[in-house]
Amino acid sequence: MKKELPNIYKNEFVNQVNRNRKVYHIPNTEGTSRKDVVSRSVNPDLTVEEKLKKLFQSRRYIFNIGVEIVTNKKTYDTKIAGKVKNSIVTIDGEVIPIIEIEDIIIKDRL
Repeated sequence: MKKELPNIYKNEFVNQVNRNRKVYHIPNTEGTSRKDVVSRSVNPDLTVEEKLKKLFQSRRYIFNIGVEIVTNKKTYDTKIAGKVKNSIVTIDGEVIPIIEIEDIIIKDRL
């Protein structure tokens, strides 16, 4: 009465995929260590406008990509909702002029 079930085809695992973020520790001045995640920046030589263009041209929706926007006044850890004229609108409702942005660090993969 016991029936043998057919074997399921399982493809051979050829390439090992490494999608984990690389993490390193930096000792603070107090002797404690903090954990920093290596950012996967598009290219550090690109300007802010070129980085924004790469973000908007990616396959993913722009509002799902986590970014860190560094301005001369403040650092924003948020997601971009869109671009209006010469400003960036974040998911949090902040309007950041592109002129004030010094760097955009992409936290997620494109």
